[in-house]
Order: sequence, then structure tokens, then C-alpha cells
Amino acid sequence: MQVALALSPGVSADECEAFTLVFDQLDEARLIGVGERVGHLDGPGGGTHVDAVFDDVQHPDVVLVPGGLGCARTARDEPLLAWLRLVAPRCSWLAASSTGTVVVAAAGLLDRHEAATHWLASPLLEAYGSAASTQRIVEVGNIITCEGQITAMHVALLVTLRLAGPAAVAQVRAGLARRDSPVPTGRSPWQQWRDRRVRRHDRHQGPGRPRNPELVAPDEIEFDPVIRIR
Repeated sequence: MQVALALSPGVSADECEAFTLVFDQLDEARLIGVGERVGHLDGPGGGTHVDAVFDDVQHPDVVLVPGGLGCARTARDEPLLAWLRLVAPRCSWLAASSTGTVVVAAAGLLDRHEAATHWLASPLLEAYGSAASTQRIVEVGNIITCEGQITAMHVALLVTLRLAGPAAVAQVRAGLARRDSPVPTGRSPWQQWRDRRVRRHDRHQGPGRPRNPELVAPDEIEFDPVIRIR
């Protein structure tokens, strides 16, 4: 199973990690960062790495579109948009998180349906013909959008369930929780990621903004409700 992570300047390493923490645990998944040119990309959270150019990844099974800074610029990135238009009908699932939803809308893939996105990106999403949904996760055909990093992990588990079944989800959850082999810190990779996320949220939370929805451990994640539009 080829899982392609769509990368562009400004993409958030945290957004990428929310997706890839799940697929890293799946034996049959092969993760590949895809972009305009191979190499390091700067962005919040430490940057990312492009493994292959768009022309070399034509038939991925899963496409992941993480959010990041500068989504207005990314929404005008024609090589990225052209690639998304090419692979969207070929892949089983395309998942976009946070401001990545704006890029998917800019590619014309949402067909004016509502989508989940980061609250700050709502006006830009509307500029591309898709209103921001009040739901955390919205499914339109084979495209799933979600509001941010926490729901990105939920969506990654949902895609795993759809493609590989409950046993694969159990494998991923066990790997994330590290039930049988505790890490030296005594905290699982999921717990460490969650702790970092909470600290960053508290540091950057704007006045009057509510705390993110409860950060749920992988063993406790429930996949519904998902708003499905066929």
C-alpha cells in the first residue's frame, strides 16, 4: 500500500506526524513524501523531506494533504494542484487536514461540498467554493477532510480500517500504545506527541479560543460520527 504525503513549502511537521504516526505502524504501508523537487522543505515543527517528485508517484493508494503555514500560497501551487487532480480519482482515499483542506478545494475536488478545516481557514475555503463545516470530520466520496492534527490521527485510523480491516487497526493501536514494550521514558509515542501538542496549543492559543477537543488515546478513539456525503 503506497501512502503519499503531499508536501509543499510551509507544511507543518506536526500535521504530517499526525498522519504518519499511524501509517508508520502498518506493516503493508509504504510512506513516501511527494513534492515538486526532492529534498528538505522548511516549515513549522522542523521541516519535512520530499522523497519523490510528482511525476514519479502516479497511482498511490492513499493521499494525505497536511496543513501548514501559507495555505493561500499553496492553494495557487499549480504543480501540486495538478497532481492532486490526477491522483484523486485513482486513489482509494484522499485525506486532508486543517488548512490542507483549502488546497483540496483549490484543486476543485470538493465539488462545492462543505468540508472540515481549521477555523482560521474558513474564509479562504469559502473563496474556493466550499463552506466550512461545523463537524470535525467530513467525508465526500473518497475524500475525507478534518479540522486539525488531532482529528488527522482519527482519520488515519479510519482509512486504515476501511482499507485493511479491524486487525490492522488493532496492530496500529498496539504499536502506538507500546503495551508490550514500554519506551524508556515510560510514555508511549502517542502520549509524547499528545504532550507536545498540548504544550504548543496552550502557548499559541488565541484570546477567547476554546481548548482543542479532548486528546483521545488511540485505544479510545471512536470513528463515528463522520458526516458522509455521497
